[in-house]
Amino acid sequence: MAFNAEKFISSHVRHGMKVGLASVLAYVGAEWIGLPYGYWAVITTVIVMQMHVADSIQMCLYRFTGTAIGAGMGILMILIFPPTHFYTLIAVFVGTGICAYLTRYDARYRMAAITMAIVFLSSLHAEHRIEYSMFRVAEIGVGVLCAFVVSVVVWPNRTTSVLLDRLCRQYDQVADNLLLLMDNFLHRQRKTDPDLFFDLAREVQANRELYNKVYSTERRVFRDDMDLLALQVNTLNSVVERLQSTPSLLNEVEGDGFDIIMTPELTLLAKHLAVALRAIGRGIKYDPHPLARAVDGVEKRFIELREQGVIERFEVRRYFQVMSFINTAQHLGEYLLVVLNKPQMPR
Repeated sequence: MAFNAEKFISSHVRHGMKVGLASVLAYVGAEWIGLPYGYWAVITTVIVMQMHVADSIQMCLYRFTGTAIGAGMGILMILIFPPTHFYTLIAVFVGTGICAYLTRYDARYRMAAITMAIVFLSSLHAEHRIEYSMFRVAEIGVGVLCAFVVSVVVWPNRTTSVLLDRLCRQYDQVADNLLLLMDNFLHRQRKTDPDLFFDLAREVQANRELYNKVYSTERRVFRDDMDLLALQVNTLNSVVERLQSTPSLLNEVEGDGFDIIMTPELTLLAKHLAVALRAIGRGIKYDPHPLARAVDGVEKRFIELREQGVIERFEVRRYFQVMSFINTAQHLGEYLLVVLNKPQMPR
């Protein structure tokens, strides 16, 4: 994919402005509430703010829940251990150790260990340690809230948009690869790059992680069609799995290939498969009837040729190559017809 310098720079400029705005809001908010150390709110905001909304929301959740747990642990240590040097060391060991151990169950406990250390150690010389600790928690809470609001409201850089862009590009690439494969097959089974789908298959696997991120965070704030997005992600994964073996299928048989009598029917099928793939990738309305007719056309023509005994001209290995390729294309068409008729697709 070509590097878009303008888009790259503008997104980082916007992110910088958002972090600056959230930091100012956090400091002003802490002052307005009457919290004495507003810089804790600013520090929290800088830590929490991420490039994408989903990452920011996830960090806000981690920071908020981690703060609550860590504050509780810190206050518990204050109540249990007297403020002497020896017992301070014991309290830090016990409190941070427990929180760090709990990361085996949830990563947010790492934030709890940080908050526990802040709450316990920063209040050592304070007259009212618990009250002092609660102020620190409030300051962190203000920072989390400001980061969340700015991330969601101001120029939201959404993971959903990133995933949709990826899907559109990947569906286009699958469609192009399919047309290339069909062209090579029809031109006497021409050799094809065996790694045609290698990079794409790896990218497609990463879509699931992005979808899970959107599902767990952004859908709680924005109204997205998660059913359609899930269908797009799952369909692409299935399509790539079905086509990954076709380059090897074209390359495994040596010798001269054959002219394929079914070239008109297969060319039409490949054309409609590509159009259907692009429509699914964009989540737009598509009439499945031309694809259905193309799939039926291949089936009817194959039956005619079989009855005429034409396929007997193939030797065994070439027979399996030709039949397997046609079968893959036809089954892909049938699968896409099922997808296009699902209620998630636009009508």
